[in-house]
Amino acid sequence: MSKQLPHQLSRRTFFKGMLVLTAGATLAACTGPGGEGPGGTQRDQAEPQGFDADTRPLPIPPLDEGVIVDGVRTFDLTAAPGEAELLAGVSTATWGFNGAHLGPTLRASKSDRCEVTITNNLDEMTTIHWHGMNIPAWADGGPHSPIEPGGQWVPSWQVDQAAATLWYHPHPHGRTALHCYRGLAGMFIIDDDISDALDVPREYGVDDIPVIITDQKFTDDGQLDETDDAVLGLMGDTPLINGQANVSFQASTQRVRLRILNASSMRFHNIALDDDQPFHVIGTDQGLLDEPLEVDSALIGPAERVEILIELEPGKDITLKSAGLESNFGLPDDEYAPDFRFRDTFDLLPILAPAEDTAEAADVPVALDPAASEEPDLNGAPEREFLLNTFEINGQTMDMNRVDFVIDHEGPEIWKVTNENPDWPHNFHIHDSRFKVLGIEGTEVPDVFDSGWKDTVAIPPNATVSLAVEFGYHPDPTVPYMYHCHMLYHEDQGMMGQFVITAPGEQADLKPMTGTQEHHGH
Repeated sequence: MSKQLPHQLSRRTFFKGMLVLTAGATLAACTGPGGEGPGGTQRDQAEPQGFDADTRPLPIPPLDEGVIVDGVRTFDLTAAPGEAELLAGVSTATWGFNGAHLGPTLRASKSDRCEVTITNNLDEMTTIHWHGMNIPAWADGGPHSPIEPGGQWVPSWQVDQAAATLWYHPHPHGRTALHCYRGLAGMFIIDDDISDALDVPREYGVDDIPVIITDQKFTDDGQLDETDDAVLGLMGDTPLINGQANVSFQASTQRVRLRILNASSMRFHNIALDDDQPFHVIGTDQGLLDEPLEVDSALIGPAERVEILIELEPGKDITLKSAGLESNFGLPDDEYAPDFRFRDTFDLLPILAPAEDTAEAADVPVALDPAASEEPDLNGAPEREFLLNTFEINGQTMDMNRVDFVIDHEGPEIWKVTNENPDWPHNFHIHDSRFKVLGIEGTEVPDVFDSGWKDTVAIPPNATVSLAVEFGYHPDPTVPYMYHCHMLYHEDQGMMGQFVITAPGEQADLKPMTGTQEHHGH
């Protein structure tokens, strides 16, 4: 399929390691005037003695735990344009939530009732999707929930899921990649009793670190280059961590927990350490594993998350990197196949060693969340098939007025998702769900990271993944959920479908939504 599309791609080398930029004044991502972000205090690290002058300290998005009003945890987010120092010493026009670029890290606990007031101060419509959240469709924030310029949207829901690292981002049909690329994204951390009781790093911004990976390309004057490539979309050539290029993290403990979010629109990252040191994965998209998994690397595609523990030695710096895949993710090497940059290797985040007198870390816990090992009961579960090909799913592109199927039961389903393209990668995300990967067929690529409960999975060329899918059961025939490729150029070009969840025997009955409405009674 892709051979019919333009394939004369630029062969310049993307990501030649971390950029060596002129050191400048630190401008933290997500800040308002005076260095503080609404809803939380900006937690920039102080520059330590001996800090490499060519890097800036990693900015930590402000932590916003909301305000409790009548028993409800309330948050306020405002999407607005701004200017940020993505590159040191250069002011770039951006978008952000409660600041110039990216947004605060929202935090809530299982069983909390949450309400978010979102104000759109942009000059165009946007939406806000709670990626990975078990949530009613009317509050999910998909393309049917527009927030017009100057308007507000006030979703509310009960948190009913295990501890996990989730995120929020726009979802306007056909414009999602651009809105994310300009900077509209943030983490949403869910805690529960099990995560609170674990002996793992938990001090936000100190030893429990958000790592939001994006990539941008810039014009000669340092502005965002928003030119879509015919195959790669807005894939960039400059890596940003938490909204800045060329940053490093000064560790103060011998164990660090990194909550890594691949918020890139098109690029996959094979997470590794530069000295080939193994690390422990303790969580994936939908929460903690049952026990730590020791690995040398972990591949995460766009929208996937992974929580890892890194062991540090005083006096020994290490670097978090994106290691190229020898397999090229199963993509062919012929002159006609697009290069999706799977073999690129580059540094992401230097981690500077803690002081010599830093206390040693305790042993890594043997068990994390025992419930994570439980398997869905698939006896009698309905099965569905999805064929991904270029920009289509099952031969169709997205239609906002078409409901592709109805789920009118509470139990799990088995979804088989096939990437029919021999020379394109895809991945697959399902709203209001978590799933376990039952198996992968049709490929010998060893790189798909499929441990634990997930909501997004990478799919090599010609491969079929079988998923055991559980949904949050919030019957509402009027508002659909999405399923789509989360390579955002593919999504925006039409690789998306929609379904509704209803009471048994009920049919879909889509109703238009407005950006200012609150819960409409479902």
